[in-house]
Amino acid sequence: MEPLEATVPDPWSSATAAEIAEAAGADDLFVFRRVAEGRFAHLGGSGRGAGWAGIVEIGVDEEPLLAAMLADETVLRRSQREPWHVLGPYYAPSVAAVSVSADVFVVFGAGTDAFSSLSDGELLALARHAGETLFEVSPAKRLADELEAMNAVRDLLQTSAETFDEALRWLVDRASVSLSCDLGLAYIHEGRRVQIADHRGGPRLGEEEVTDALASIGQWSSFPVCVQRASAVELPEPFRAEDGVIAYYLLEIGQPLPGFLLLLHTRAGTARGFTQLCQSLGRKLVDAGEPLLATALLRETMRAELEKAEVAARRDPLTALPNRLAWTEAIASASVGPESPVSIIKLDCRGLKQINDTHGHEAGDRVLCRVAGILIDSVRATDVAARLGGDEFSILLGGADADLAAIVVGRIERALENESWPEGPRIGLAIGSATTYENLEAAERQADASMLESKRLNRRSTQASEAARPI
Repeated sequence: MEPLEATVPDPWSSATAAEIAEAAGADDLFVFRRVAEGRFAHLGGSGRGAGWAGIVEIGVDEEPLLAAMLADETVLRRSQREPWHVLGPYYAPSVAAVSVSADVFVVFGAGTDAFSSLSDGELLALARHAGETLFEVSPAKRLADELEAMNAVRDLLQTSAETFDEALRWLVDRASVSLSCDLGLAYIHEGRRVQIADHRGGPRLGEEEVTDALASIGQWSSFPVCVQRASAVELPEPFRAEDGVIAYYLLEIGQPLPGFLLLLHTRAGTARGFTQLCQSLGRKLVDAGEPLLATALLRETMRAELEKAEVAARRDPLTALPNRLAWTEAIASASVGPESPVSIIKLDCRGLKQINDTHGHEAGDRVLCRVAGILIDSVRATDVAARLGGDEFSILLGGADADLAAIVVGRIERALENESWPEGPRIGLAIGSATTYENLEAAERQADASMLESKRLNRRSTQASEAARPI
């Protein structure tokens, strides 16, 4: 095929990339130069071609449009109503691609069919001038790109998160914003944890549907995965091309818990894919985010262990009731006043020593656990039933007057009466109670005294019954 003759006059030879793009009626101008066999790097241009200089590299085998253009050595034009995948990360409705030489080609892009008024020769001439103007990416542009990446990573490194989920949310938020994505998701395999950064507006994604889709994606065997045209390698619903996804980028999270980031460009935003800078920045953000996640997970684990220890310190290990420390704190925090009476019930087991002596302490422990169960069943969820030690128990009834305390005592006594005791003699309880409208310490002392009096009366009654037995 004979090469096309240029018809644009020589003055264009000194024009800037922006002036050449304007002459062609293009919004974007890209100049690509061969860097290896079958691979081309973008050097610069106008519009997105200026912003993406040095951060886009493509291969002939990956780009049908490029392969067709190089094979025909001519001008290829294509125009559609909606943006379509041209090459690499670039999407546009109208495109003219021009092969300048074996080593250089130029792409003009526009939002409308702007190139129909120009001949192939005119486009070729403009493309040649653009190729002669741009030989390499400027050092200033490369430095600006590196600074952009460094600032995004710095912002993430300066983040402090109290929980693992908070750190994961910071990571996906920062990654989606830095890569100009409309939608970002983070998924952790353990516990199927999900965090979403949705900048699209409109209806929220269904939590169960999203989690199931991400779990399915998590079965993929290789990461990272960058797909510039979503329909080429479909994700499951709701992340299909027909769901509005244009391009996506999958990045693996390795530590401290395995998972991945899914970053998506959708029809809700500007149609585009992922430049090399975006892909590099995504990897750097994940690398920087893993220590943040590890620190947050450690902090979360330590806090959980501390809370567990605090609970254990206030829990009786045998009966699982609150212990004396928890009882003391409950008394200290209880609210009492003229309109808010508080009742205290003190209980002491009778017959436990005989069970321990006759059947062993394991049988006695089982009895104590059954007594604890009776107390729990006899009070409200807001009340405190505690084991103070040995065979002594206490109950704190908030907002309860003497009548309500008597009802609770009666409930406990009936439960004990109906309980069977295969371990040995029937267990009884010495019970004392007191109600106060002002002084909890005094009420507790009164309940203790009442319980001790009950023990003495029970002891005398037992002794009298044994004395009355015939010999």
